[in-house]
Amino acid sequence: MKILVLGGTWFLGRAVAQAALDRGWSVTAFNRGRSGTAPEGTHEIRGDRTVHADLLRLGEQGPWDAVIDTSASNSPRAMCWPAPRCWSLWRADTSTSPP
Repeated sequence: MKILVLGGTWFLGRAVAQAALDRGWSVTAFNRGRSGTAPEGTHEIRGDRTVHADLLRLGEQGPWDAVIDTSASNSPRAMCWPAPRCWSLWRADTSTSPP
């Protein structure tokens, strides 16, 4: 399984990346490089999800079987994602309670 973790260097994102690696999955972490470090064995790509050129460059590195975003950002700008080569998106939204 090939997954892309948006972030992947801090708190929940890092734990998700590590759990995927522990299962033998291929993990790519897309982040700005401002906090934490991705687990050993993670392929890191530096970039910002709000910068269109960074997202296009990221898309060239796929495809992935899943994209995981653990960010709680509700900013429409933070959600700009062209995703032409990504098949699914799982987003852990911690800003709302489950139904």
